[in-house]
Amino acid sequence: MATPAFFQGYETDTAGWFTGPTSWSGSITREDQSVAGVTPFEGNFYGRFQQTNEAGGLTGPFSRLGDRPTAFPGEFAASTAIFLDLSMADGEGFDYSVAARRTDGNHLRDFIFHVTKDTSTGKLLVGGSNNTNFDPREDLETINNFEVTESGWYIFEHLFRDDGGALAVDLNLKDMFGLTLFTETRSNPADLISGVAGHSYAWFTNIDVQNGILVDATSIGLTAAVPVPAALPLLATAIGVLGFVSRRRRAAA
Repeated sequence: MATPAFFQGYETDTAGWFTGPTSWSGSITREDQSVAGVTPFEGNFYGRFQQTNEAGGLTGPFSRLGDRPTAFPGEFAASTAIFLDLSMADGEGFDYSVAARRTDGNHLRDFIFHVTKDTSTGKLLVGGSNNTNFDPREDLETINNFEVTESGWYIFEHLFRDDGGALAVDLNLKDMFGLTLFTETRSNPADLISGVAGHSYAWFTNIDVQNGILVDATSIGLTAAVPVPAALPLLATAIGVLGFVSRRRRAAA
């Protein structure tokens, strides 16, 4: 049984991500601050992820996040930092999934973050579910959601855990200091841990944002491994004293 372990900071390459005219598509361009004026989440580079119209349709890059376990390895987290920009146009957005697979190797379920600049409200909203229609969701204001009110780096974490013998996945949105802002928990009693192998893939199933989105510090491991930017620990401690906002809801798949 492999232990989940993967990190890609886009400092030298984009290894581990797949693009091209297959069952997924998209492109990744390594950039530094001089291109978009955005300071990387960590290091000196990040990836600009975009979708392309290939044989498989309009979707974004795909990754297996390193070795995939053959049996549930214990609680683990997949994390990536994504820059959310309030200047995104109304109706734009993206979906980001990390999926689970069965011990027989077959697909089990997707666990999907939805991010949309909602047309009806003008708000930049984040929600979560198990399905995608490969377009920005325009109904996030009607479900458990979080409103992003400041542009910046946010950590998108999928926490896979054993909940009384069944798989539960917490879709945690965190600020750049690692403080939890929002949680959507997805679980189904039929997804017994004994039949869950672990993660299957990470996939930007949709990126409908002009010029794409900025992604940094993609990781998976038995504990959340996305680093806090080195220059910020003292500020993070100060903010931690003030507390944080957390909203969570349990939802059946």
